[in-house]
Amino acid sequence: MPWVLNEDEAILRRLSGIHIPQVGLVQVRFSTPETEAAPMQWPSITITRRDISPAVDREHRGTVSIDYGPEGDELPDSDDRWGWYAECPLPFNFDYEIIVRTRFNAQQAYLIALLGSERYLPRRFGALEIPQRNVRVSMDLIGGPTTNDYRDDDDKRVFEIHYLVRVFSEMTPWDIERRNFPDHVEGTVFDRSGVKQLGYFDETTGAQ
Repeated sequence: MPWVLNEDEAILRRLSGIHIPQVGLVQVRFSTPETEAAPMQWPSITITRRDISPAVDREHRGTVSIDYGPEGDELPDSDDRWGWYAECPLPFNFDYEIIVRTRFNAQQAYLIALLGSERYLPRRFGALEIPQRNVRVSMDLIGGPTTNDYRDDDDKRVFEIHYLVRVFSEMTPWDIERRNFPDHVEGTVFDRSGVKQLGYFDETTGAQ
């Protein structure tokens, strides 16, 4: 699955399954659901992906170990002598607007309290599981909860809660390569001039 859809699915799954006593399941959907059924019930949660922006403050250079590997491929065990490697992934911020709508003020208050828990949209130390890549990424609440109410076209009250959530993700546009670890490393160490020899090393790297 493309990396953007992985994050979308993760935030949708995070907010799914909320149950209000004596009311039932809270419906969750994206605001532009090309493949979802349009009808919604009350209460409801609507998700909109507002922005995807490069996170230049988290960007690095160089070849690194990619813990999650290519999507769908096997991952090395702790005692394996190989791993996945690529150029440093490119970090991105995913910003999601989340709007909760209810018909009753009591349900609004209940959902504010529930969504503030660690399981859903905590103020601090939030994290989001992305199983397609076998990773857990940071998730910050950068706006909300803010509330308002209005009357719809049928002159019925609607109570809203607004959140803005940032998911810290990354993508690897380069090929992820499987590399075997060396069983033996040896070499000579010189000074900066490259003339004077400072030492020699000859090491076995852990092969059984």
